[in-house]
Amino acid sequence: MSRLTALLENEIRLAVYRHFCALGRAPTIVEVAGVLGVSVESVREAFVSLATQHVLVLHPSTDEVWMAMPFSAVETAFKVVTDKGEWWANCAWDALGIPAMLGQDAEIYSTCPASGIPLRVTVTGKALGVDTESVVHFLLPAARWWDDIGYT
Repeated sequence: MSRLTALLENEIRLAVYRHFCALGRAPTIVEVAGVLGVSVESVREAFVSLATQHVLVLHPSTDEVWMAMPFSAVETAFKVVTDKGEWWANCAWDALGIPAMLGQDAEIYSTCPASGIPLRVTVTGKALGVDTESVVHFLLPAARWWDDIGYT
């Protein structure tokens, strides 16, 4: 990869994260191209390259962003709410990453998949608070998450 390509990919990655942070949703290829003043095809190629590098996850049927960890572009079972807005996380682990990334206190809402009991976790500074006796269970070890990141 050329230095110029690496710099453009980095700018595109940052544009994706800035958009998620500011608006709570993924930017489209066209939006990123417009913000950076580059071609739609350049952004599309960068998205594919960044997905190959496990920086982004693209929607299975498009070249648009599906996940930019810890953010999800689609509604999930993990909603994160701060004073700045609301975001969807890909999993419990990512839900904790959003307030850390934003530097914001947060409330995380989910539901126990086994019992259906609503769960609420608060993040205040670096402290966690839960309203129930909760356990976070990861089906796979982290080393295997990329085997099928859309499922994990």
